[in-house]
Amino acid sequence: MISCCRILVPVMILACVMTAGCTSVLNEGNGSTTAVTDREAAPGYHATIAQPDARSDFIRMDADVYNAGEVVEFTITNNGTLPLECSDTPPGFRVKFQTGSGRWVTRMGPDTPVKGNSSQLKSGESTQLYRFVSAGWEPGRYRIISDCGVEHDILIHALMTVTPTLTACPAMNTTNTTLWIEIDPISDQIIRQPFTIQGTTTLPAGTFLNYTIFSVTSQQQSFSLAPEVSLTTIVQEGNCGTNTWSASGEVDATGYFMIGIADEAHNATAIKRFMVTS
Repeated sequence: MISCCRILVPVMILACVMTAGCTSVLNEGNGSTTAVTDREAAPGYHATIAQPDARSDFIRMDADVYNAGEVVEFTITNNGTLPLECSDTPPGFRVKFQTGSGRWVTRMGPDTPVKGNSSQLKSGESTQLYRFVSAGWEPGRYRIISDCGVEHDILIHALMTVTPTLTACPAMNTTNTTLWIEIDPISDQIIRQPFTIQGTTTLPAGTFLNYTIFSVTSQQQSFSLAPEVSLTTIVQEGNCGTNTWSASGEVDATGYFMIGIADEAHNATAIKRFMVTS
């Protein structure tokens, strides 16, 4: 999840260009370490991972898990009682990447801390807000190492892109123009409860189908699919020439029943039995 502070980065950069409020602007070209205005990172949503030691929370971040290309922001706050000794003023940082063999290699910044004008971060004090862009970084575990001697691990995930898989339709015999309707298996239904029966057909999408539901034990010797005594449904577009249909019903008695279905021209018909229970 991208927190609010990451969404506001373009606005902040524009503000830096228009005003003199920022000490520097994010350098996306070389991934350099950059300190900006004195403010704390917004708390946002926290996705956390195991850290190197107890002092890792001195590096305050909005999350530990990022998508490749996102901006990583953090500050360093001395939550301890003793001052933190920093090797430079202002303190910088470097980022290392853990390879598949477990070895840590430098991904950004110097291999060793920069020796400059040493400084202290007293108890309760915070550094400026730092940020860097993770564009082009391979997925894996990274470690932010501050010149003040504290470390914090993050995970970079690759952005997932889903490419739909198109399944080619099997070759069809164009000389066979047989039309058919099939009824899917029908489970037992409950008396006075609406239900739906489904099936497939080679009839074209948009074709009107008439269907009738009747009792097997009735005196009716045959069923009628005439429009005036039956219900109607419409064939829906399917895949590879096989279309679909569905029919709704509700029965107020128990026992065995039948559904009969056909198109208006009776080019294709089907019938199937099912059970209604209490």
